[in-house]
Order: sequence, then C-alpha cells, then structure tokens
Amino acid sequence: MFSFKENLSYVRSFHFVGVGGSGMSSLAHILLKQRFKVSGCDLNYSETINKLEKEGLEFLGKHDKSHVENSDVIVFSSAIPKDNPEIIEAKRKRKIILKRIELLAEILKFRYTIAVIGSHGKTTTTTLISHTLEKGGKNPLAIIGGVAKNGEKVNIDSNIAVVEVDESDNDFPKIIPYATVITNIDKEHTEKWGGYEGLKKAILKFAKSVPIWGFVVVNIDDPGVKQIINKIPRKVIRCSVETKDAEFYAENIKLGQKPYFDVAIKIGEAEGKIENIKLGIPGIHNVSNSLLAFAASYLLGVHPEKIKEAFESFEGVKRRIDIVYRKNGVCVIDDYAHHPTEIKATLKTIRENFNGKIFLIFEPHRFSRVYMLKNEFADALKIADEIIITDIYPASEQNIYGISEQDIINLINSGESEKKSIYVSLDSVAESAERFFQKAKEGDVIVFMGAGKIKNALSAFLKSKNV
Repeated sequence: MFSFKENLSYVRSFHFVGVGGSGMSSLAHILLKQRFKVSGCDLNYSETINKLEKEGLEFLGKHDKSHVENSDVIVFSSAIPKDNPEIIEAKRKRKIILKRIELLAEILKFRYTIAVIGSHGKTTTTTLISHTLEKGGKNPLAIIGGVAKNGEKVNIDSNIAVVEVDESDNDFPKIIPYATVITNIDKEHTEKWGGYEGLKKAILKFAKSVPIWGFVVVNIDDPGVKQIINKIPRKVIRCSVETKDAEFYAENIKLGQKPYFDVAIKIGEAEGKIENIKLGIPGIHNVSNSLLAFAASYLLGVHPEKIKEAFESFEGVKRRIDIVYRKNGVCVIDDYAHHPTEIKATLKTIRENFNGKIFLIFEPHRFSRVYMLKNEFADALKIADEIIITDIYPASEQNIYGISEQDIINLINSGESEKKSIYVSLDSVAESAERFFQKAKEGDVIVFMGAGKIKNALSAFLKSKNV
C-alpha cells in the first residue's frame, strides 16, 4: 500500500485546530498510526484528547498562534472561524492549510472508497459496513464520526476505505468515491446549500462522481432519495423495507431488541433470499440502515453467511440508544439524536422495546434548526411521557432568530395534549435526572438526548451513581 510517510517526506507534522471533535480526532488517530508528528489544541480537554495523547498527540491547550510554528500542515474543522489566531498565523507563515474534509480527501485518494452520505443513519451504516467487511476478510480502513462498540478498524495499509461523509461541509464533493451509499435526504443543513433543492443537487452530483465501474446504493423508501434516483447515471442498487420493487428488500421483519428479517436479492436475472438474519441493534430505521450495509457488502464480495454473522455480532455505536446504566429495572440511555426525524425514530424504538414510561431530557441543537423545525421538534418529543428541555446548544451559531427553549415547550404543552414539558438549565440537569430516577419504576427509561453538552450532564449523573 502507498505510504504517505515514505512518499511525502516533505510533510512530517500536522497541527489540528479543534482536535477534540469526532471527525478531527479520527484523522489525527490515523496520522499518529502512520507515525507522523501530530499536535492539537481545543477549548476544552476531553476523554478523546486524553486517548490521543496516549497515542502520541501533543496537546497544546487552547488556541494560540504560536502552536503552528513547528507544523507543516494545519488542519481545522468547519466549527473553527476564519479569524482564529492560528489560522491567521498559518496563512502569514505560508503553511499548508486544510479543512478537515480536505485532509480526509487526501487520505482517501489512494484507496477504493465506499462513502456513506445522508441526513440520518450515516454513522450506524458506515460502522456496520466496516464491521461486515472486516468479518468478510476485506480489512477496510474505517473513518467514522462515532465510536464503534465493536472496536475501531484502523487498518492503515488497506486499499479499501469506508467513510462517513458529512453533507454539512460544503467541501464534501472533493472526496471521489468508488461507491456511494445514500441513506436519506432530509431538510438538514439546508442553509449550507441554499435550501433543500440545493442539498439534493449536491448529493446527486456526489453520486455522479462515482466511476462507471462503481455503484450507488440507495434507500428508495426515502422521499428525498426518490426525487434524485432517476437522475443518477450510474449502476444504482435500490434497497427497501417497504416495497419489493428493489434489488435488495427486507421481508418477514420481526422487530425487537434484536430484529429478525429475510433479505430478498434481485440483480439482473439472479434471484435469491437470505433468511433469518438477526441484527444486533433495534429499530425499523436500523433494519433499513442494515439493508444498505448488506447490499454494499454483498457487492464488494462478502459471502452472505459472513454478512449474517457480522450483523448478529454488531453492537452498534456509542450514543445511539446506548444503555449506560441499569438499576432496579430502570435503564438510563444516552442518545445523539438532535433532528426531529432522528428523535422520532429513537423514541419509537425505545417505546417498542421497553414497557414503561419514557423520561426524556433533551438538549436542542442549533438556533437555526430549532427556528425552522420547532413544530416538528414538539411533535417528535411528545412521544416521551415526561420531558425536560434544556439550553439550546449553539454550535457555531449566534441566536439571530429570537428563538428559545420555551418555544418548543409552549408547543408541547399547548392544545389538548396531556404532555407537559419544563425548562431546566444544563447546570441542573443532573439533579433533575436524579428526581426522574427516584420516581421511575421497573421498565421505565430515562433518556439523555442531544449532540452538544448534554453528555457532560450525563457524566455528572453517572458519577453520582459511582459509574
């Protein structure tokens, strides 16, 4: 396999501005594995940074222009503003400056890349494809925006890569995939593309970049995907849990904590069925994600029996309906959902698999998202029985919308709904969770949900339980 270190000897050191993010840390991890010198900075120290330090990262603390002095390449995430002092100094010093996704594209240039893109389910689908290819002897390099419970697959010398592509980054088309998997296209990150139509056009263009000997796997149950599928001039492999008009479709689905289903295959003149597949994670949305993973793995030459073995042993991804504590029949769940579609899928799956009440603590994410989708948020959150809404996590945004947590609360509590929600500041969430825990009965579930700082409140709560 081509070695960056041996062939690009003039690049020996990297500095990551905002190294703690999942996408940034995964790339730092890969470079450390290849024995590059890697430094990084961030506003907050984290468990992720601690892990990277053990692998050789030099953590330099908070942002300072002096950090770029001894590095050949400066890498920054989309959350870093252009007036960051390190970026300004790097420009002055004429350093090589790359966005995270530009470095990702560089790493992938010499590999057959299976790129997973879509509004929801990317991390789970990417991780499952990687896990299945590993079990099938393909040993891919996996670059994922989450933490796989089955462990990481950092096979540096592999000529196959499985990567999660974030449509929120305008530079994702710089990645040139061998094959693409499209999970769905929802009204998410549309501000980056001038609206929903712009987002669909960007994903369509990405699918068109697949070479003619590659393929595109799509979820035809999704309305957004349906609108672009006939415009993709490549080999398109359709997957469905709703219709038999597809190359791969699931039938005889039995939901539960470990769903069962059959997969029917119709490719050209060939037809067949793989029966009694057991999936290690719950939810109809994950059956859909797994069908995409099945198709991609099958087309890449993994034997169906190996796919079955991989699916049953798959443990999922941390912070996706992740049970982190149990006591007296009460479960505490950590979940990353932060868009109404994700929230609805997660809460419905929890409802299907637990027989008690759902006590939900939710952290809204981005002012723009709450402003545009506040009604959808309220409808999705109402699936829970008791609801706490905490502070909106701004990400990189300013509140130019005049929106607040109370707007969601008012919608949940309005009309004839028996659902009642309240606001609790993030600093007090751990105490509120304890009150939920004290009143919860066997079979009940307490859910910490969100993509921002809610995990800190969960950590405080678990610490009080000596976890």
